[in-house]
Amino acid sequence: MSESSTAALVDADSLVIDEAPLGPASDEAIELTVGRGVIVEVARLAALGIPEVLQVARRGPPWRAALAGPAVTVRLRKEGVQVELRIIGRPGADLVHAGRAVREAVGRAVERLLGLQVRSVTVLVDGVGT
Repeated sequence: MSESSTAALVDADSLVIDEAPLGPASDEAIELTVGRGVIVEVARLAALGIPEVLQVARRGPPWRAALAGPAVTVRLRKEGVQVELRIIGRPGADLVHAGRAVREAVGRAVERLLGLQVRSVTVLVDGVGT
């Protein structure tokens, strides 16, 4: 197949990215800036990956949760990132195990995906779903 016929077969919605970038490789360290919202979302998704977790949220009506603040709080310190999140467990779930699993999953995800040092992860079980 010629190159032009191969290009015609490529889906119109696909994006082809060069495998080998142009120019010499850089030996300089690349600085990455990560927004607080990204850390919050990584922590939330990591917690939701635990089967015993029904939601990452505060319990109660939405207006009370809105007044009390977000379910995931991130504090950036020199020593590392501090994450605090509130979960709602599934009925019948081992909540102690769920809390430990969430703490471990969130810490690993933030360190592995974002390259940030995690100082602490605090998990508060705020309720059990129905």
